Amino acid sequence: MRVVARKQFVGLKQPFRVAFGTIVGLDIVEVSIEREGLIGRGECCPMTIYDQTPDSTLAEIAAIVPTLERGEIDRLSLQRALPARSARNALDCALWDLEAKMSGRSVWEIAGLEQPATIVSDISIGILTPEETHRVAASLDAPAMIKLKLGGERDLDCLHAVRAARPDTPLFVDVNAGWTLARLNEMAPALAAAGVFMIEQPLPPADDALLDGYTRIVPLCADESCHDRSDLARLRGRFDYINIKLDKTGGLTEALALAEAARAQGFRLMVGCMLATGLAMAPAYMLASLCEVVDLDAPLIVRHAAHAGIRHDGRLLHGFDADLWG
Repeated sequence: MRVVARKQFVGLKQPFRVAFGTIVGLDIVEVSIEREGLIGRGECCPMTIYDQTPDSTLAEIAAIVPTLERGEIDRLSLQRALPARSARNALDCALWDLEAKMSGRSVWEIAGLEQPATIVSDISIGILTPEETHRVAASLDAPAMIKLKLGGERDLDCLHAVRAARPDTPLFVDVNAGWTLARLNEMAPALAAAGVFMIEQPLPPADDALLDGYTRIVPLCADESCHDRSDLARLRGRFDYINIKLDKTGGLTEALALAEAARAQGFRLMVGCMLATGLAMAPAYMLASLCEVVDLDAPLIVRHAAHAGIRHDGRLLHGFDADLWG
């Protein structure tokens, strides 16, 4: 067995502003695992907001490569060998791909999931001026769902701008932990009046306890607050949805387990992604088949994708084939 990891830059079609900053592109990490002439691939997107960088991720992978190359680690033992972070995500997804190739079965068969041809996905609008927000919302071609990034200086004006352009489109907002509890209390009635069906991560994870006793007139979704199954107990009673991302769960193996456990505990499911090429979108698409809210619009945002493979037509996400992954 041979393991190779490398980083590559993925740029955006245009800068994308969120509550914690403006993104123009990021370095991602791709992993290839070769065995008996077959190659499994995986990808991750380390983020500094989770105290990870491409270089730290490459170092984490390098530390476990000798054990992997001796064949002493499989997907299940990998869950114990590495924490739920980006490095494990890339390795886990590469092992899924390799297992599919070696067994002659698709990843869908291995996971016991039905493969949908298409999945309804959202389109994201970053933090812009209200005028720009209206222009972007109006320019969309019959979107199935819109995610509006908030946490800027003119949140209410941007909300009204979207609703002026798209009065009937299902809408949720993502604050990226950019509000205080006072700001949430101030904004929630206006969001409810505008028909917003969900607020994603209103507070920093360290402030989640402030949500105890909070009346959720708009359902809340845990993103930065939810990484793996160990988080579920403290999220109960504070959030209605969880946003599952492979870079947070440390791969598809834990993501599927988290989805099952969360549903059993009454959470509603959302799937999201970091900046990604088609290679990372493919396993996320598998997870999306289980989720009520799908936020996988990276193909619309990324400028150059080395592994295209998945198409988003502005409303539907179209499935991938085994030439890409799995």
